[in-house]
Amino acid sequence: MPTISSVQTHTNEQTVAARNSQQDKETLDFARMLAASVQSQAQTALASLGNGADSSRTLGTDSRFAQLAFLSQPNSLVLPDFVANPWTSPRSTAQPAADTPPAATIPAAAPRAESSLGAAQINPFSLAAGKSIVSGPLPSPSVSKVENGTSLTGLGRPTDFSAFPRPVNDNGRGIHWIPTPHQTADVVDKYVNEAQSMGIKWVTLLNDGTNKGDNDYLVEQLTGAGIEPVMRLYTDGGSALEGDVQSLVRHYGSKGVRYFQLYNEPNLRIENQGQAPNPKAYAAKWLADARKVVAAGGLPGFGSLSPTPGLAPGAAPGDMDDLRFLGESLQEVVRLGGQDVLDKTWLSVHNYGDAHLRVRDYDKVVKGVLGRSLPQVGTEAGIYPGDTLSQSQATEIVADAYRYLPQREDYYFAYTYWIIANDPGQGHADGAWNHQALFRPDGNSPIVDVLKREA
Repeated sequence: MPTISSVQTHTNEQTVAARNSQQDKETLDFARMLAASVQSQAQTALASLGNGADSSRTLGTDSRFAQLAFLSQPNSLVLPDFVANPWTSPRSTAQPAADTPPAATIPAAAPRAESSLGAAQINPFSLAAGKSIVSGPLPSPSVSKVENGTSLTGLGRPTDFSAFPRPVNDNGRGIHWIPTPHQTADVVDKYVNEAQSMGIKWVTLLNDGTNKGDNDYLVEQLTGAGIEPVMRLYTDGGSALEGDVQSLVRHYGSKGVRYFQLYNEPNLRIENQGQAPNPKAYAAKWLADARKVVAAGGLPGFGSLSPTPGLAPGAAPGDMDDLRFLGESLQEVVRLGGQDVLDKTWLSVHNYGDAHLRVRDYDKVVKGVLGRSLPQVGTEAGIYPGDTLSQSQATEIVADAYRYLPQREDYYFAYTYWIIANDPGQGHADGAWNHQALFRPDGNSPIVDVLKREA
C-alpha cells in the first residue's frame, strides 16, 4: 500500500506535468498569434505600396518600406527566445538555458510576394536561429502591445530609468556644442547664455579622447546653468581610445558629467578607418571601454549610428544600415556577457532628416534583442536647406521635432540639433559647417527665433 508521502509526490508530479503542458500550449498559441499579427500587418502595408497609398515616395528610398520588405522574402519568420517563452524574463547569459525551448520558427501562411527591393536586408528580429517548434494553421491575428517599457511578451522585466539622471525641468531640448574640444571662456559664456535663452537642457560636447582639463570651464558653466552635459570621447575615424578612460570619467564625473558617448557612427566606413563596418568588432571595442566607464561611475553611450542608407544623403558604398548594425552589435554585446553593462547603457541617437522619430525604430530593435527599452539621448540631428529644401521648410521640420518633445516616449530623453555654432565659436576649420549652425557668420538661423519664442 503506498504511503501518504508517495501519493503526495505522485500528485505533485502530475500537477507539474499538467502545468508544463499548459505552458507549452501557451507558448505555441502565443507564437502563432504573434506571427500571424506581424505577417498580416506587413502584408497590408506592402500591398498599400502598389495601390498608390503613398505615391510620393519610392520603394528604393523609403526606409519604412525597406524594413517591412523582409517579411515578403523568407518562407518563415524566426522569433527570438524571449518571445517564444512569454512567461520568462530575458536571458541573463548569452547561452539559452538548458530547460527552455529554442527559438520558434513560424512557417509563413501566405505565398512569397515579389518585391522591387530585391534581396531583403537582414532584420534584427530574424537573426535568432532554431528548429521549428510551431506547425499547423495560424489563428486570427490579435494585437500584442508593448507598454510601460516591458518586453514584447508583456511579462519581461520593466525598464528602470531611475539610474539615468535628467536635468531639472527637463524638456528634452538638446543642442550639439561647437565641434572642437576647447573654446575660450568668453565663447563659452556667450553660447551657454544663448542655449539658456532657447530653453536648452542637454548639450553634447566633444572631448579629445581621454584628455582632461580642456572642457572643465564649459562643463562647469553648463551644469551651473542647469544643463545636462553629454561628453563624446572623440577619436579620429573611430580609432580605439587611448589613455586612462576611468581617470577621465572620474574627473568629469566630479564636475557633473554622467553621460559619456563612446565612438561615433560605427556603421560608416569613414568611422572605421576606411574599413567595412563590423558590428562584432565594434561591440567588443565598445564593451571594453564601457566597462571602464561604468567602473568609474559613468553611463556609457552605445551606437550614435548614422541613419543610412536611405535617410542620410551621400551614403558611401559599404556603409551599413543602422537598424541592422544596431541589432547585430547588441546581440554581440549580449553574447560577450555584457548584460550588466547594458543595464547602465543609453543609446546615442542621430535623428537626421525629417524622420526625427527614428527612436521608435531603434526601440523596436532594442526590445527585439533585450526584451526591454534603453534610454535614448539624441546627440546629433537636423536637416538643412539646399537644392530641394528651402530654409523655411528646414526650419519647420526642426521646429516640429522640438515641438514633439513634450509628448515624447518615456525612453526618448532628448532631441539634439547639430550644431550651435562653428566659425563664430572658434569651431572647425571646415567652413561648410557654418550653414548647419544656429549662429552663423552671416546671421542667426530662423530656428533660433522659434526656440526662443517657444522656450
